[in-house]
Amino acid sequence: MKVRKILLIGLAVLAVLALGLGIGLRKTVVLIIDGQPHTLTTYALTVGDLLRIHEVPLGEQDSIIPPIDHWLRQDQTVTLVRAVPVQIWADNRMVTLVSPERLPQNILAQAGLVMHPGDQLWSNGRPYPIDQPFSVGVHSISIQINRAVTFGLVEAGEENRYTVNTTTLGLALWEAGVSYIEADKLSPPAYSPLLPGFQASLQRARSITIQTQAATLTRYTTASSVGEALAEAGLAPQGLDYSLPAGSDAIPADGQIRLVRVREEVLIEQTPLPFETQYQPVGDLELDSQTIIQTGEFGLTAHRVRVRYEDGVEVARAVESEWVARQPQPRVIGYGTQVVMRTATVDGVTIQYWRAITMWATSYYPAVTSNTTASGLPLQYGVAAVDIRYIPFYTRMYVPGYGEVIAADTGGGVIGRMIDLGYGNDDDVSWHSYVTVYFLWPPPENIVYIFP
Repeated sequence: MKVRKILLIGLAVLAVLALGLGIGLRKTVVLIIDGQPHTLTTYALTVGDLLRIHEVPLGEQDSIIPPIDHWLRQDQTVTLVRAVPVQIWADNRMVTLVSPERLPQNILAQAGLVMHPGDQLWSNGRPYPIDQPFSVGVHSISIQINRAVTFGLVEAGEENRYTVNTTTLGLALWEAGVSYIEADKLSPPAYSPLLPGFQASLQRARSITIQTQAATLTRYTTASSVGEALAEAGLAPQGLDYSLPAGSDAIPADGQIRLVRVREEVLIEQTPLPFETQYQPVGDLELDSQTIIQTGEFGLTAHRVRVRYEDGVEVARAVESEWVARQPQPRVIGYGTQVVMRTATVDGVTIQYWRAITMWATSYYPAVTSNTTASGLPLQYGVAAVDIRYIPFYTRMYVPGYGEVIAADTGGGVIGRMIDLGYGNDDDVSWHSYVTVYFLWPPPENIVYIFP
């Protein structure tokens, strides 16, 4: 009895020790993954144990602070930054790497690239500060280095030099604050690539006013003569036209030019008269067959029109007379009304049908629409939506690969030669194909003979 009592006391002491040891190993740590904190209660001894126990993968190039062999303490913070793909466009080449770095200057150093005075760093189409880190949660980083380029611009005989960070002459002028208009003469063109030692010239256009009887136009030009300026404006004199000053004269100091044009003509205009299309039933012609009974012919309406132009602008138009030069003739199409029962074996099943047409087949099910069809029947396998202008409700059909189906629903997108096959929520099959649809015998009382 005494021995048993001593044994029980010993077991109790061991239990207390085990409990105390377990409490001493348990700790709370904060694991930050790409900026997202996660508070964990763990028995892990090291950072590596923490990642393994909580199934956090560590990529070869990922950054972990502190390192994986670091012993964890209570309230320890562990920071994991995933390595992401980096693309750097610089010096007409693409540099790619995978890095956990988020600070642009560190990324460039890792890629062996150097920023020079005047260079600009861009990301996603806009300037980006080199000392501003990217978000730790990004999935990829794209960087572009725009190197500084110095170019010369000659304007009014004087050369100015500019240093910019761009790729074409037009963008360089915009960055340098040099504005110009479309009529200015820029050489070479604005789309020319900007290279070291680049030279360009800019001739400013002057304002001119071209006065006609119809309008007064203001233009900007670099032309030296009146005729050249009018040609640029699309107003070159023709025939008896004349300008003040003459076309060979220099543009006057005030920029004022007058153009005078006078023309009158008589036109005979013809307008087609459309013909009608008429349909006639043909009893000895099979259903869904057509024949041309009479070809259509356009008619013609003639107009005698007097048109007056002043300074190149039409100012008056009058119809002096009008007549029908030719009457239109209607087009007559005969359509078959003879219904013939035919037999076919489809999907191993012998069917009797009276019409077979090619239709565009789609499918739908209750989860994407209502459970009740337009006819009142529940939406399920064997029900289809059709254009009831041509296929009446309860028309029985057979669709290869689907089976027998009854027309019982409509839809805004179901028009003409289209059939929307019904399914249940658990057995739907996606249809997007053309299929031959057999209309099962017997035919309905009211047959739509002309199917669009």
